[in-house]
Amino acid sequence: MDLNKVPIKSMQENVLVNIPKVYYQNTDILDIPDFVIMLKIFKDNNQDYHLFLTSKAKMVLKDALTLDEVMYPFELNIEEKITDDNENLQNFIKKQQNTLDIIGVLWENIVLEIPISYSTSKLENEYHDGWELVGSKPKDEIDPRLAPLLELYDKEKE
Repeated sequence: MDLNKVPIKSMQENVLVNIPKVYYQNTDILDIPDFVIMLKIFKDNNQDYHLFLTSKAKMVLKDALTLDEVMYPFELNIEEKITDDNENLQNFIKKQQNTLDIIGVLWENIVLEIPISYSTSKLENEYHDGWELVGSKPKDEIDPRLAPLLELYDKEKE
């Protein structure tokens, strides 16, 4: 058992978080309502901090089909080891007067949760003004240009 990993001090708390609009103003996110995170942090014998954050939150995005505002739920599970010699963490976590600024850590993980496309709409089977959704054709329909290849494939299977 490595005694250097034994916690010396520990803390657990629920914290209300507000992500400043400045973080997401140039993204697809329209809003991130305040949310609660469960924060666990402990200091080990090596004077390293271990940070554990968990939360369920929502962000407001535009629906990919209707462009209406929709709520997109996401989960955060973050584990970070904060050391004095870790340059990457020093960019967004500052140890000043026994405080840690965790907004940077949260934001980096929220960015990973932004979906490429999200829709709650039921318009997938509807067509509007001569337009159709890509991938909305039934899967049984085969492109006529590929029909000879399908015939060869069926013959090979036999």
